[in-house]
Amino acid sequence: MKKLIALLVATAMILTIGSAMAEGIKLTVCMPLGQWTDNFDALIDSYMEKHPEIETIDATFPSSDVYNDLLKADLAAGELPDIISICYGRLNEEWFQYCADLTTDFPAYSDLTTAQIEVGTAEGFGFIVAPVYEEGTGILYNMRLLEKAGWDHTPQTRDELAQLCADLTAVGIKPFMHQWGETYLNLFNWVGPTWLGNKEGQGREFLEEMLAGKDMNLAEDKEWNDFLDTYEILIEYAQEGAIATDKWTCRNAFFLEECAMLVGEGSWETPNIANTNPELLDFVKQDVLPVSNDPKANNLQLQTIGISVTNTASEEHIKAAKEFASYIIDSEDAAKWHQELMGSPTSVITLEVSENLPALGKDVIALMQEGRAAESMYQFMPAVIMTDLEEAWARYVAQSYSREEFTKRYEEIFKDYAEGFYD
Repeated sequence: MKKLIALLVATAMILTIGSAMAEGIKLTVCMPLGQWTDNFDALIDSYMEKHPEIETIDATFPSSDVYNDLLKADLAAGELPDIISICYGRLNEEWFQYCADLTTDFPAYSDLTTAQIEVGTAEGFGFIVAPVYEEGTGILYNMRLLEKAGWDHTPQTRDELAQLCADLTAVGIKPFMHQWGETYLNLFNWVGPTWLGNKEGQGREFLEEMLAGKDMNLAEDKEWNDFLDTYEILIEYAQEGAIATDKWTCRNAFFLEECAMLVGEGSWETPNIANTNPELLDFVKQDVLPVSNDPKANNLQLQTIGISVTNTASEEHIKAAKEFASYIIDSEDAAKWHQELMGSPTSVITLEVSENLPALGKDVIALMQEGRAAESMYQFMPAVIMTDLEEAWARYVAQSYSREEFTKRYEEIFKDYAEGFYD
C-alpha cells in the first residue's frame, strides 16, 4: 500500500512539473502606438515561430493621451506589462523604478551608440530606455492640392506659409484641420516644443534654465516670438471649432484630401494613409513647421520612440521580455516591418535602410542628414507641469489668452516648478 501511494505521489509530481514546463512564458506588451494595433501580429508570429518557449504575446497599443493612466491601473492591479514605452528625460521618471537594466540579456545593446546609451541611462537605475525608431513631426502636405494652388514645393519660411494659406484659400482649398481638442498630443507634445528645437543646441540648455527658475525673458526671445508669429497664421486659417476637434476628425479629413496640411502629425501616419487612401502616399510629403523666416533655422521635431522592460516578474520572465524587446528594435524582421510597413526609420544605425522605405520616412531621414532635425524637448519636461501647460495652450488657441498673457503664463508655470509649487 505504501509503495502504491509513493508511486501515485511521484506520478503526480512528474505530471505537475511537465505541465509547468509545457505552459511556457506569456509576455505582455503595452506601448502608446495606436498605428501598431492592426500590424504588430506580424512581428509576434515571426518571433514565436523561432521561440517555442513563448506561449503567448499579448500586445495593446492605446493612444498616448491615456497611456499613463492605463499603466497606473495595471500597476495597481499587479499586472504591469512586461514591455512598455517610456521617454528619455523627465516626463516618465515615475516609471524608472519599475524598469530593468538593459545592459545584460539584451542583444541589441551591443549595436547601440554611446550617445544612445547615455541618453537612455537614468541615474540610479541604469540603462532603461532603448531606442526603437524615429518619428518626425512638423507638417504633412498634400502636394497634389498644393499644385492646384500653384505651388511645386513646401513652404520653407513663415512668410511662405502665410502665402500658401492665402493661395489655397483663394482656390477654395481648406489649408488646415487643427486638432486642438487634443491638448496633450497636439499642443503640449507634437508642436509645443518646436521653438526650443530651433534654438542653438536644440534647446536643452535653455529648457534646463527655465526649469531652474531663471528669468528667460520670453517676451523678447526670438525663437519664441517667431513661433507665436507662426501661430497667428495657424489661428487665422483654423477651421471653425478647432479647439474642440479631435485627432481622428483631422486625420481623416487630411487622408480624404479635404484639407491640404496637417500640423503636428508625421511619418508614423504611413500605415493609416495606406489603409484609408493609399493613392495619397504618392503625393504626401513630410516637412518642418516653418517657424522662422530663415529657412536654415527651422528644424523638424524628432521623437525617438523608446522601449523598456519592467522588472516586476521572475528573472527568467524578464530575460525573455528583454530578448523580445531586442528583437523588436534590432532584428532583420523588425527592420523590414518598421520601414516598409510602418514607414519609420529605425534607430539602430547598423540596420540597413530599406529601398522600400515609404516617402515620409525618406523625408525624415533626409532632414536628419541635413542636420535639420531636433529631438523634441517635450520629453525633458516634468509631467507635473503638463496639465497647466496644456490649459495655457488651449486658452491661447481659443484666444481667451492674448499673446502677452500666454507668454506670461507659460513663464510662470516654469518658475512655479522651480519654486516647488508642484511638489
